[in-house]
Amino acid sequence: MTTDRNLVLDPATGSYVLPAPPRGKGLLTVGAESEGGSLFQAGVVSRAIGERVQVMAQSMDLLLLEVRERVNQLDGAIAEDSRAQLKGAVREISKVLDWCDAAREELAGDSDKAIAGLEPIDVVDLCNQLAAKQEGLTDPIAVLARNQVTWWGNRGQLAHVIQKALALVWARTGGQGLRCIENEWRDTTACIRVCSRGEPVDEIDTTIVDDFRNAVEGAGIVVVPDDLGPGGAGLVMQLPA
Repeated sequence: MTTDRNLVLDPATGSYVLPAPPRGKGLLTVGAESEGGSLFQAGVVSRAIGERVQVMAQSMDLLLLEVRERVNQLDGAIAEDSRAQLKGAVREISKVLDWCDAAREELAGDSDKAIAGLEPIDVVDLCNQLAAKQEGLTDPIAVLARNQVTWWGNRGQLAHVIQKALALVWARTGGQGLRCIENEWRDTTACIRVCSRGEPVDEIDTTIVDDFRNAVEGAGIVVVPDDLGPGGAGLVMQLPA
């Protein structure tokens, strides 16, 4: 054992590497519905998990406070002759604390969403379930995904909106053409594009339009024209953050 009081191990040669703080796209999501299950079930399980995670986040707050106080005490007690070396070690510890802060904020935010009854939804999986339930032998629905889309929200409400969107594009093409649901991230926004390959008709039932508009407004979803423009039979739904 060394007695050199000025010797400080180089923190860069440690055996650990901190990962980036976890982000929403990698969340554990609810799997496929069990036989007899419902897409519109309440988020009871999500709320229970959220309450548990919130307690863990509060405990982490206390841990970080304690570590910070000890680091500050160490910083103030460092002797001048070893200050430069020990300052480097303190800075490395501070980087660990910064990582913990980011992870804690993510944890606290997710727990708040879960307590509100929201779920981390695998949007692609949900769209596949809805397509399988609604498509027929002569009117299939294709589901496409450029990347995994995981989004915190109300599962039943989102399913309702997607169903209304499918009905709207179906009406716009007079019940003709292949319908498609595309899922992707546009910058940091989760998006669902619903379109039909059929030719748009001149008039559609206004009730179908009103039902879709009410559904998206209730869910806080922003609707914009798809890449083909406002005259086509497609739309893009931007899910709220």
